[in-house]
Amino acid sequence: MSGKKASKLRFYWIAAVTGLVTFYSCSKIIVGSIFVKNIRPLVDQTMLNWAKKLLDLIRVKVTVVGQDNMPDKESRPIIVMCNHSSLYDIPVSIVALQTSLRMLAKKELFKIPVFSSALRLGEFLSIDRENREQSIKDLKRAKDKMLDGIILWVAPEGTRSKNGLLASFKRGGFHVALDTKALIVPLVIKDIHKVQAGTDLTLYLGQEVEVEVCAPIDAAEYSVDTRRELVEKVRNTMLVALNQSQEV
Repeated sequence: MSGKKASKLRFYWIAAVTGLVTFYSCSKIIVGSIFVKNIRPLVDQTMLNWAKKLLDLIRVKVTVVGQDNMPDKESRPIIVMCNHSSLYDIPVSIVALQTSLRMLAKKELFKIPVFSSALRLGEFLSIDRENREQSIKDLKRAKDKMLDGIILWVAPEGTRSKNGLLASFKRGGFHVALDTKALIVPLVIKDIHKVQAGTDLTLYLGQEVEVEVCAPIDAAEYSVDTRRELVEKVRNTMLVALNQSQEV
């Protein structure tokens, strides 16, 4: 690790400020929804400010390459699929793309007071695959939101990698991509595990990370029968960008 390890005192300070900033951001969205008719720009800016503050706390410098690969969000449904190594993947993605990015969140998050209200008002999405009737409604809402300019962020690995190596992919995000005929934009964050990795809460300050926006992959060219090929295409694209081997 080339960065400076945060002391326990520094860690607790960062954790406390992170919690306060998150609560403030959620409250701003909730209150803003009362006074603002079109809340999306407010949510976009609030999320960007939140992400910048969190990255400032750990002094991370973000460099972005391949920005021209990001398609026009009004033309097609778009899903950003990102490698997942750190708690900071989402803030880094928000700062790198600076668009109407929303996460495909676990349905359990929609039960947390204040946070859940901000998620709903902020147009965050959840797909309940255990309830077919609800799943159909969720997918229609997801497609409508993406056609209206929301870009869905998905971590196809499901859980955070401990060492930065790309793990095998779960199918959930690809179901959504196929059902909505979305453009999938592979996004790789390099060296983010050197800031914080997996379930290890140790923080390393003053790091530099590079984000690469890869060329989009059209899910409309695939079907349920060829889903495995789509998964492999996306994963291999990310492996190449990360300069990693094909082995899991």
